[in-house]
Amino acid sequence: MIKVKNLIKTYQGEVPTQALKGVTLEIKEGEFVALMGRSGSGKSTLLHQLGLLDTPTSGSVFVNDVDVLKLSDEERTRFRLQHLGYVFQEYALIVEFTALENVYFPAMAFGDNLAKKRAAHLLDLVGLGDRMNHYPSEMSGGEQQRVAIARSLINNPKVLYADEPTANLDTVSSEVVFKLFQKLNKELKQTILVVTHEPEDKKYVDRVIWLKDGLIKEE
Repeated sequence: MIKVKNLIKTYQGEVPTQALKGVTLEIKEGEFVALMGRSGSGKSTLLHQLGLLDTPTSGSVFVNDVDVLKLSDEERTRFRLQHLGYVFQEYALIVEFTALENVYFPAMAFGDNLAKKRAAHLLDLVGLGDRMNHYPSEMSGGEQQRVAIARSLINNPKVLYADEPTANLDTVSSEVVFKLFQKLNKELKQTILVVTHEPEDKKYVDRVIWLKDGLIKEE
């Protein structure tokens, strides 16, 4: 599903910083993989390159056999929306929208008439079927993150990316979120790549890729 070869990312400045120093990896369809390592190891930077949220300095990235770095800006935006799902640390919900509206909003770009029905099904899937008409301010952090997960699935993505999705949650809510990812992976065969720094999260995933100083240390 994902093939990366010799990926390099250098941030320019008075003193250039090389965040990724030649990363090569493959992630198979249906895998649940964690990116782990100390703060500053390059985890989030790598996720941003794979998720087309940033552009690497050099190297190649294939997602579902598409050479995504050769896409135009417009093609890349459409590819992100159609094929990639994102879950962020800060939830990124629209406060004026209900849970249901937050979930089906990304599908409106395609004029999807069935999006509302699918959004309701996804909220049921994440255990929030009785909260779909609530606003983010009426929900706990764990509930908001589950809404964000449902939203990330609305366009049936090939890959689901999650960048430290439990960093703002308590232990119980964090377990709920990771068990939900595990459920999505097992039942929907969803390919998932998650950045986490919590050692106990290893028990939920199929494989861990360790990064250190911009390089893969071990798998």
